[in-house]
Amino acid sequence: HALIRRLPSAETLGSTTVICTDKTGTLTMNEMTVKKLFVNGKIVDVTGAGYETKGQFLWKNKPVPADELEMLLRIGALNNNAELKEGSVIGDPTEGCLIVSAAKAGLDRKDFEMEYKRTDEIEFTSERKMMTTIHNHHGEKISYVKGAPEAVLKLCNYILINGKAKKLTEQEKKEILDINKEFADGALRVLGFAYKTMVDTEPEKNLIFAGLQGMMDPAREEVKEAVEKCNKAGIKVIMITGDNEITAKAVAKQIGLEGKTITGQQLEEIKNLEDVVDDVAVFARVNPEHKIKIVDALKKKGHVVAMTGDGVNDAPALKKADIGIAMGITGTDVAKEASSMILTDDNFASIVNAVEEGRGTYDNIRKYF
Repeated sequence: HALIRRLPSAETLGSTTVICTDKTGTLTMNEMTVKKLFVNGKIVDVTGAGYETKGQFLWKNKPVPADELEMLLRIGALNNNAELKEGSVIGDPTEGCLIVSAAKAGLDRKDFEMEYKRTDEIEFTSERKMMTTIHNHHGEKISYVKGAPEAVLKLCNYILINGKAKKLTEQEKKEILDINKEFADGALRVLGFAYKTMVDTEPEKNLIFAGLQGMMDPAREEVKEAVEKCNKAGIKVIMITGDNEITAKAVAKQIGLEGKTITGQQLEEIKNLEDVVDDVAVFARVNPEHKIKIVDALKKKGHVVAMTGDGVNDAPALKKADIGIAMGITGTDVAKEASSMILTDDNFASIVNAVEEGRGTYDNIRKYF
């Protein structure tokens, strides 16, 4: 499942000493399922698995009425560019599972789209860490926002409790961030949701906080064994993710990655990253530009670096790495063009198998000469 685009890369692959890998879809299955909600001041458990639209919403083992959840689930369904078709998702799995969680409450996205016509979108970027859509509802303009809880909360002055917007206090913000941490500790990826009826031209200011959705993306079964193989072969594995630090740590623990965790913010404050980079196992909440700094620091330490990426913004880091690895399924054409290798199954274990194959090829060439 590893396609080498340039023949000399096979030799470099055999000499790799560090693999920097994205988390979602590479180390994990990229099959999201919403497991918990925080809404109306309650933590609600969500049953069901995968993209099956059957499931219940339970608080203290009692069903929660759909009207208590509607605003939170509606934002998730409408601030969304994925599609659910015959039990599978077309588009981003994170967005797909939000459509599924709404469907479990009997809320059909297509009905919503008829009633709330989308008129504009401010797209998600890894710098902003959120996405906003604007809708027309009977002549009213409404903005729906989803993104990293801490980024969304900064823009909220109100909170929705029992169908009414009330002032959001600093204490309540702290409590919401504590619940976000609790969800993340359980290896859940967490998104915050907010909205406002627009009477101005600022779709992302003075928002009303609607709640959190925490989703599980299980680690791939074969990844733990692949990480062990790397350890035995003297190859360091570093996880790089835009996810919350706590979620990243929980997933790292599941797959056997040991070492320090550094956030994108901390990374910017470190003057000489090469002094600490050998002790780091996880980089969390990073932007694509941070990947270049990480590659630079590792190269200064004398490492041969393999780096994965799928987005347009990942292309400079893929070019800079000794081996740039693009995702065959989710990767953009720009990322593939910048890479030396393409993973046809987007699976971390395939990188490890390719390194093994590269070492064999390299040894054979040496024996020949």
